[in-house]
Amino acid sequence: MGEELGFGREVFYYRFRGEENTEKALELARDRALELGIGRMVVASETGRSALKASEVLRGTDVKLVVVTHYPERTHGPRGDIPIGLHRPEYRAVKEYLERKGIVIVQGTRPFGGIARSLGWNAPVPATFIDKTLELFGPGTKIAIEAAVMATDAGALEEGEEVVTLGGTYKGLDTALVVRTSFSGNFFNRFEVLEIVAKPRRTWTRLPEYEQEGWRGDLEQYYRPIELPEGE
Repeated sequence: MGEELGFGREVFYYRFRGEENTEKALELARDRALELGIGRMVVASETGRSALKASEVLRGTDVKLVVVTHYPERTHGPRGDIPIGLHRPEYRAVKEYLERKGIVIVQGTRPFGGIARSLGWNAPVPATFIDKTLELFGPGTKIAIEAAVMATDAGALEEGEEVVTLGGTYKGLDTALVVRTSFSGNFFNRFEVLEIVAKPRRTWTRLPEYEQEGWRGDLEQYYRPIELPEGE
């Protein structure tokens, strides 16, 4: 009778948020994709570091990687601004390396942070309501969902496709979901969050994220050049 009602599986809950969870999140997402026969994984990556780790974790599998990156910009950091967006000159070598491996890179308008948000990040517009509601589950949940929608709008995913998608809190990855994705115009009537694979148990309460007690990660790496795998 129990099997007829459904099934049970473990969800991994991180004690902390942030970049230190990246490898574990990718491994859990890969394993769940293989269990479910999912063919594509979506990874949000601002600098290419998470994308490179995802490429390595997926090595030897048939799971294809789709990387969703930020538009060329800079974000705050503990020792000065950090360039973000794989189309920036600083990350040209990383972008070219990923593309040589057949990895699709998507850049587009964020559905929860588009032109209306130029009024201010707390402006009472629909995008703000969606953004803040999803952050009740954590920034990683919001970014993972947003990345899947952006990849679908760009044609890198099929609408209605079941994928594993990952996002994080500030830098790196700490959340993995199984979703059935949709175009942004069909978000409320077609997008589905099917499973939570991993997420931080607690969300964040204020900015900047990296100064919070519950955030963990190596931020010094974001001030160093990225070392690409040799011989590839």
